[in-house]
Amino acid sequence: MQQKKDKKIKGPKAVILDMDGVITQTAKIHKAAWKKMFNEFLKKQSTEYQLMTDKDYIDYIDGKPRYNGVESFLESRNIQLPFGDPEDTSGKKTVCGLGNRKNEIYTSLLKENGAETYSDAIEKIKLWRKQGLKTAVVSSSKNCKLVLETAGITDLFDRRVDGVTAEERKLKGKPNPDIFLEATKELGVSPSACALFEDAISGVQAGSNGNFALVVGVSRNINKKALSENGADIVIENFKELDLLYDEEIEWYFSEPPPALQSEYDKIIGMIGNKNPVLFLDYDGTLTPIVKRPEDALISFEMQEVLKKCTEKFTVAAISGRDMDDLRDKVGIDSLIYAGSHGFRISGPDGLYKEHNKSEEILPKLDHIEKILQEVFFPFYEGVQIDRKRYAIGVHYRNAKEEDIPGIIQKVNEIIDNNPGFKKGEGKKILEIKPDVDWHKGKAVLWILKNLGLQDKNKNIPIYIGDDITDEDAYKTIKGFGIGIQVGPYVQTTAAKYKLKNVYQVRIFLQKLAGIMA
Repeated sequence: MQQKKDKKIKGPKAVILDMDGVITQTAKIHKAAWKKMFNEFLKKQSTEYQLMTDKDYIDYIDGKPRYNGVESFLESRNIQLPFGDPEDTSGKKTVCGLGNRKNEIYTSLLKENGAETYSDAIEKIKLWRKQGLKTAVVSSSKNCKLVLETAGITDLFDRRVDGVTAEERKLKGKPNPDIFLEATKELGVSPSACALFEDAISGVQAGSNGNFALVVGVSRNINKKALSENGADIVIENFKELDLLYDEEIEWYFSEPPPALQSEYDKIIGMIGNKNPVLFLDYDGTLTPIVKRPEDALISFEMQEVLKKCTEKFTVAAISGRDMDDLRDKVGIDSLIYAGSHGFRISGPDGLYKEHNKSEEILPKLDHIEKILQEVFFPFYEGVQIDRKRYAIGVHYRNAKEEDIPGIIQKVNEIIDNNPGFKKGEGKKILEIKPDVDWHKGKAVLWILKNLGLQDKNKNIPIYIGDDITDEDAYKTIKGFGIGIQVGPYVQTTAAKYKLKNVYQVRIFLQKLAGIMA
């Protein structure tokens, strides 16, 4: 990202950071303590039980309050124990007893080895404080204070909200946002003015559920896609990748249009009224996170299930720059309508089908341009990927060297200039060469509405959700009788009326919509 301005952007007033795995490297101490405690316990029960693994730690324990973690792991092994009492001794066979035993082991390891920190996080926190941002550290751990003291970083935070606080104030654990919202109250700021940093799936879900303006996933141990699918607006591996106060993309999260969740959701339901929603959804960046390689953009099981539920309630169409067959294979739901290549080719249930009437003229020319692109870019430009679709060719440069990008754009422009009848389309780290004809996603929306008999504006209302420049045609087309929703950062003016921050929020929005409609 790093699209700099000369002056400060409209950004956060405060930064809230999870501790383990974000600021400190105590996650490995926690994991070691959990493994020692559970494996001792399991060996005493039966040799049939599978011992705890690193994956178990991520799936059942990471980011959760201690006793919740015990319950979650025991459930995975079909073991039932009484909850007990927080005062139970570490030898007692209860959830609390096991949790207290884990804490004994952890405290011993911590005092013995001390808490290491991530230097990239510490440097950024010091910088943010100099820049006037408030800071709070949040942790489900009751040992948070001890960790900060052994690491020597207590003075870097204006407030601390930890497991002790959560117990005293009866705050629910992640993915409930209670513990983070408590930190905003103590800092005296709104979640809409905060950037939140988390490394756990349950943590980024909590941030999104709490309507924090910016949720940053810190990919120390978990893959980026998992964090993106579950509520992270941005995923980083190192804090040096991020500039909170001078990056245009960051500003989007703290600016208009208003989010389609929270109070604005009720307005959307009011706009729908008694009308029949017709859903139009982009794929990349909307139903699945943007990834480095387009072929790796696979829809999650959770999103797929939500889409199936939506198709039971109303008409749903996926509209993408991807080829129609590729789009259908990726989504995998027969009851959807698929519009590929920005609507040049459309198919759906009950024999719905359209292919552009100039296909015999366009396709051989695209074959010729594809051959030229291969000759121009390979092997001379590292990281460039040519993506041939039926009615367009994508030139992906997300993985190209930064210094090569101007040359890549120039080469594509030259090829278009030398091949009349084609034009350039732009998206997120992609250039498209497509036919220069009067057809786009907006016209595809109108064609689908007409051919399904859904064009009566008094009875039906189209809802278009997308994330890229190519979706602007659709927003503009339905403006006045439909609802456009932009997903993710957008640094130019948009015709969309509302926004959703990420793929996770798209999923929540669709869940709410499908649940509310009769």
